[in-house]
Amino acid sequence: MRKLSLIVVSSLVILNVVLSGCSAVSKLNPSDVTYAYLKALAEKDKTKVINLSCKAWEEQASLEVDALLSVGAGLNNVQCKVTGSEGDFQLVNCSGKLDLTYNDEVRSIDLSPRIYSMSLEDGQWRVCSYK
Repeated sequence: MRKLSLIVVSSLVILNVVLSGCSAVSKLNPSDVTYAYLKALAEKDKTKVINLSCKAWEEQASLEVDALLSVGAGLNNVQCKVTGSEGDFQLVNCSGKLDLTYNDEVRSIDLSPRIYSMSLEDGQWRVCSYK
């Protein structure tokens, strides 16, 4: 009987650890996910960019990564915050720049005019578009 109790308690502890690890990922807020998307984009990590995108945005996300393949890219002082909502979407605005380098020439894309539409899909916040 004591052995059975030990097994049950051990199983519950392991289950609790696994579930708390899963919930930590789903607790990321829309601004954190937007930043992670931009970081993955700058790193040209197509898999990660697609995983952080809504299903309807995956093709566009893939094209965005492809567009950066021939340049260096990096984030410059990027910070993101939720600025409102529109229906089921959370709206996120980021300050800072995406710096693109080609032949030692740096061109910066100001991110502040973009508003990212974030949706909760499959229990995760995902980038669905930007304006």
